[in-house]
Amino acid sequence: MQKIATAIFMMLMAMALGVLLFTVAYVATDWYRTGSHVLFDQLNANPLPVVRQAWADTMARNFGRIQYAVAAGAIGFLLPLVSLFVIRPRKRNDSRFMTMSDISKTGLVKVGGVFIGRAGGRLAEILSPSRDQRSGKIRLTQRKLIGGKKLWIDGDDIGGFVIGPPRSGKGTSLIIPSALTWRHSLVVLDLRGETYAATAGYRSTMSRVVRFAPADPDGNTACYNPMDFISLDSA
Repeated sequence: MQKIATAIFMMLMAMALGVLLFTVAYVATDWYRTGSHVLFDQLNANPLPVVRQAWADTMARNFGRIQYAVAAGAIGFLLPLVSLFVIRPRKRNDSRFMTMSDISKTGLVKVGGVFIGRAGGRLAEILSPSRDQRSGKIRLTQRKLIGGKKLWIDGDDIGGFVIGPPRSGKGTSLIIPSALTWRHSLVVLDLRGETYAATAGYRSTMSRVVRFAPADPDGNTACYNPMDFISLDSA
């Protein structure tokens, strides 16, 4: 519906602009040929007689008087229609992947805060025998990212969201490095205990580490009882 309304509006605008330029060019041609300002005066007072006269010359094919007017009217009529097809709103926004220059300008390469990944560099196959955790097969080589720039975010109004399939390296590549480098308070939802095992020893040197795991079969967990905050003093 909006497209139809826009097309109708542009058509009416094209007709109005075409008539306007046709009339003005017709009057200007008459003034240039005769030096008379009569048609200009009529155009200012009441343009309808001038339009009728121009239309009469058109029907009479008096091309000496209307050739420039027809050209101007055609330009005025076509200009809005052409702009309707040329100047179209973008179907897609201007979102794109950041370039290395964009990354440097945003300050993501400044060390500090939360490590979020690395940009640039290249993947290389290096000799490192290991067993694939998914298939159980032994692989002689591993892919390793060489080069590039490490990316960090730091600020009270910045957050991140990481999505990936199980065992895809989210913990080893992002969570554990961030837990090791983040020097402020930290709360980690660590269902497997992998982050605790990898970072608790180091973090205990700079802050208190508390492991809350009520379902731990060995009872290796901190305890919390909200009822302890209730005073037993009746007074």
